[in-house]
Amino acid sequence: MPRVNPFEIGFFAISLTVLTLLVAGSVLWIRWFLGQGKRNLCGDVSSELITRLPQPRPRWTVFDFVLMFGLLILVGALLQQSQQPDQPGPDEAPQAAADVVDQAVDAPPGEDPGEDPGEDPGEDPGVRAAKLVKQVQIHFIANLSAFVFTLVFLRLTQGASLAHLTLIPNRQDVRRGLFATVWILAPVLLLNLLVSQLVQYEHTVTNLLAEESGTRTFLALFLSAACLTPIVEEFQFRLLLQGGLQQVADPLPDSDPLSSWKPATAWPIYVTSLLFAAMHLGQGAAPIPLFFLSVGLGFLYQRTGRLVPVIVVHMLLNAATLCMEFCRVNVGL
Repeated sequence: MPRVNPFEIGFFAISLTVLTLLVAGSVLWIRWFLGQGKRNLCGDVSSELITRLPQPRPRWTVFDFVLMFGLLILVGALLQQSQQPDQPGPDEAPQAAADVVDQAVDAPPGEDPGEDPGEDPGEDPGVRAAKLVKQVQIHFIANLSAFVFTLVFLRLTQGASLAHLTLIPNRQDVRRGLFATVWILAPVLLLNLLVSQLVQYEHTVTNLLAEESGTRTFLALFLSAACLTPIVEEFQFRLLLQGGLQQVADPLPDSDPLSSWKPATAWPIYVTSLLFAAMHLGQGAAPIPLFFLSVGLGFLYQRTGRLVPVIVVHMLLNAATLCMEFCRVNVGL
């Protein structure tokens, strides 16, 4: 009797789940446009595609985004230099910053990572894996440091608590995030299937799994790419950048500062999404579907004013990508 490979079962189970979500999401979109859908993208009974919730005016600005972005680069570059035996040359310092700015998995599942164009084909696999581990560690520490510092900075300067930043989840946030995942990932996955036929996906995380496919490596990557990175990226791009730009586009009248803020202008979403996609340049065709993913998350955040639903979508996407790649590598597909 042939031995059952749990990784093979896992790979096909995740693939089947993704396919099911793709079909379900497509059906939901079709029913909505035909006027037959009762529940919207958030899973609420509403005539609006995305539920609009009351929200106070943000206490943060684009400056806070720039501050956090600068901290990410600074901490990452310092860590990169501290781990190098020799002082980096003029060509290595920009690359150190680029390694930190490079964000986590994010590309929709179903892509096979190619060979890193910057690596030496004759380099020992163990050395390559060690370098990739170092990059992931630096990325994790830089993300966490910049995130915590920015939280403290906003608390001290603006009095913004975790509740003000909508980082305290509630049951409705999680429910809306789960429903939104099905709706948003369907068009993103379809687009990804098209563009991935033209350009191969490329990323440090999937490259590391190809070199080190053990459980410890997977758990470390899962903590970084599927847990921390979605929180940091959505906080940085959705809350700080998009929220800051939204204040410029939809200023609250000074005559009624206590009224609920109802942002509606779309250009902050597109500007944020362009920058978000640009941060993933060098990952093959990934910036294209990621732009549309960011647009979907942007409208979800703009209408609800809640960060947790978009974090849930982002987490599920990264987790599915990482788990599928982990199983695929261990199966040998």
